[in-house]
Amino acid sequence: MIFFAALAVAISTWLFIPDRARGRLGFINEHESETVKSVGRHFSLTSLTDSLGSRKRKVANKQRDQTLSAISALASELTAGHSPETSLINVGSHVWPLAFAASERGSDTTLALTLDARARPELRSLAACWQVGLNSGAGLGASISQLCIALRAQQEVRAHLEAELAGPRATAVTLGFLPVIGIGLGYILGAEPLAWFVSGLFGVGTFLIGVGLTLLGLWWTSRIAGRVEANL
Repeated sequence: MIFFAALAVAISTWLFIPDRARGRLGFINEHESETVKSVGRHFSLTSLTDSLGSRKRKVANKQRDQTLSAISALASELTAGHSPETSLINVGSHVWPLAFAASERGSDTTLALTLDARARPELRSLAACWQVGLNSGAGLGASISQLCIALRAQQEVRAHLEAELAGPRATAVTLGFLPVIGIGLGYILGAEPLAWFVSGLFGVGTFLIGVGLTLLGLWWTSRIAGRVEANL
């Protein structure tokens, strides 16, 4: 029995150890980081903690990447000598549909970019550069190029921050799984923990309090991480 209990503890520890240490080596060797990450996704439950609640973050990151690519293409169009309206049209309508339509109609593109920024916040800075460039005649292409550099730097900081926050998230979910592992170890050692939980009022109360505190801890950790990301 002791051997099986030790084996269960070893397996659970191996599954839950986060591969953050080697993941951070990606800043030195990107190819090795991708290899380690792909292996970790198959053999570590840390990947489960990365995926829980991350769908929204992945969609937001993909949207930011699309926006930055469009702004970079817009800067290239302006640097090549195209007019602002023509540049907006050449880049396309997938990022700024209202500004695209305004360019085709010859209406106020600055206002349209401001409205598009409700769905893509990065466009607020673009709309400010757009307004200053059109009103003052300053180099619009150069200012948008600098804006693109600043936004990409901000995106890199956000990516590093999300990588650092993955550790606390993994710890929280790991702690959430520990009661399950404890119950499993109890059965391995010959006890019947679930039967005790439902055998009386005290057991049921203990079970409900434990589940409530676990869920509260998961929610609280997610809330702290979400606030840190929102303040970036």
